[in-house]
Amino acid sequence: MGTTATEVGVGTNLFVAGEVTGTARWFLDTADVLAIDDDDLEDTIAFVHKGGMTFLSPILPDLRGIVCTAGSRESHLAILCRESDVPCVLAVDLSGEVTDGDQVLLDLGDAETGRVAVTGTEEA
Repeated sequence: MGTTATEVGVGTNLFVAGEVTGTARWFLDTADVLAIDDDDLEDTIAFVHKGGMTFLSPILPDLRGIVCTAGSRESHLAILCRESDVPCVLAVDLSGEVTDGDQVLLDLGDAETGRVAVTGTEEA
C-alpha cells in the first residue's frame, strides 16, 4: 500500500515547519471549542474561517497545526500561533473539500506558501 495526497488548498505559510500531518477538525465557533471533552488534540489540524478570531486560544498549544481560510501574518491568530510555535497556513483558498476526520498533510517547507492536501491510502 502507498499513500496518496490530493492538494485541496494553497495559502500563506506562517513559518517553515516542513511536512505536518494530522486529522482535520473544523472549528466554526466558540461552541466547538467548548464542546471538547478531554479530546486528544495533539494529532488535530484545526480548520477555521476567521483569522482575527481568537476562540482557539484555550486549545491552540495542543494542536498539531491550523488552516485558516482568512487572515494574514499580522492577524491575531498568526500572532498566537507564532507565540505557541503552532504551524499555520493563512488565507487558504480551498479548492477541494476537507471534512472532519480526513487525514491531511500540510506542506510548510516554503517560507511563503503553504499547501494543504488530503491524504489516503491506495492498494498496491
